[in-house]
Amino acid sequence: MSSLDETSTKILVLGDSCVGKTSLCHCIAAEPSRTFDSTIGATVIMAWHEYRAGTPEQRSELLELWDIGGMVVHRQAAQVFFEGAVGAILVHDLTNRRSEENLATWLTMLDGKPRAPKSSKDPAAVALKVDIESCNIPVLIVGTKADLVPHKGPVSYDRLHIDSLKNIIRGSANSITLARFFDSCLDRTRRTTLNSSFFAANASKMTPNTSIIGAPSTATASDVTNRTMSPFTTIPMGTS
Repeated sequence: MSSLDETSTKILVLGDSCVGKTSLCHCIAAEPSRTFDSTIGATVIMAWHEYRAGTPEQRSELLELWDIGGMVVHRQAAQVFFEGAVGAILVHDLTNRRSEENLATWLTMLDGKPRAPKSSKDPAAVALKVDIESCNIPVLIVGTKADLVPHKGPVSYDRLHIDSLKNIIRGSANSITLARFFDSCLDRTRRTTLNSSFFAANASKMTPNTSIIGAPSTATASDVTNRTMSPFTTIPMGTS
């Protein structure tokens, strides 16, 4: 299923059952709650995001957070919801090591590249990092229930601790990290639209050997930066 509305941006939220995906979505949408049932199929939560806040390009963008059910028996069927997504949040439970190891399975569902579950000392930071950076869409890793494991401090990659039962404070480090991820997803949507316009405008001129490297010619330096910037980031969240 593609995006619900051509004016909104579709982002998948994936992970094992009961890791806190629904709580995370509602936290991002500024409507945290404690009462959620396990998701069967998919639930769509809408959230507003200020694209490139504080710059001349700032504008309000509507995000579709597709909360995909994580039950094992439904995983393959879940892929029907992937169409049209321009980004993905992979969620694991910090109190459940297996859910972190299973991120490899969810990543395989995203890009089709076979890989075994990771079981290294720090799978999200070490074993999965290269795979995530090579994925065809921006990917954000989120660890939930950080308040239940306060002894787990920062590791070798960016890890922020927030409570997903509370609103994310605007301007906080957590808010900035999420904003950068959402910006990268929207940048991908913009590039896709520009390339589609390029193809439409030049369809009659193109041959099988036509190169589109560098097209369209209106690309800016900021576009190049966003194209090459790694989307890999991890944010442990609070209890769901």
